Amino acid sequence: MDYQSSYSGSRSSSVKQAWLYFVYYWVVFAVGTFAGQFVPDALRFPITILIFAIVMISLFVKASRKFDSILSNVLAFLLGVVSYTAFMYYIADLGTVAFYQNIGLAVGSFFAFGFLGYFVVGDASSLGRMLFPALVVLVLASFAGLFIQIPMFHLVITIAGLAIFLLYTIYDFNRMKRGNFSAREMGFNLFINLLNIIMDVLRLASILKD
Repeated sequence: MDYQSSYSGSRSSSVKQAWLYFVYYWVVFAVGTFAGQFVPDALRFPITILIFAIVMISLFVKASRKFDSILSNVLAFLLGVVSYTAFMYYIADLGTVAFYQNIGLAVGSFFAFGFLGYFVVGDASSLGRMLFPALVVLVLASFAGLFIQIPMFHLVITIAGLAIFLLYTIYDFNRMKRGNFSAREMGFNLFINLLNIIMDVLRLASILKD
């Protein structure tokens, strides 16, 4: 019983730390978004390429794990920089009310799927093995989408991305329940999940509106 209590207390502390990291990365992202308004348009595409390079290095280069803390901070900041333009576009395209309604829908979906992963699903460890190759394909397809201007292609990527990150939300919340995580990594994963869900919901709303 003492061991169980100690383990439960340690897991609870790690979960709290993960949420603190989650908030921290959103602060870094917000700073990047604020800075984004001062970044010249000519630099946005090179920054997007840099983000793609960082993501690919993080996915495939094991040595990069030594620099996970630095890379995650840089990535959160750069994502904020490029997101500024996207947010301004969606506000203009959807209208302010619809923009925030869709963000609310995305946040609600994030926590709804998180609830499933934490309280309903028993063990989702096998889900991660299926999602990783899907994530790699999504990243590559998204990069190709920078050069392919076919509406149906972007619609498919958006729907696929939304599905993948909602499932990743189930997977990560389930990992928290089972105690199979590090606080900083989990905080960053949850931040990435929610950010991608928000962007995909906004993109889908814009596509359907058009």
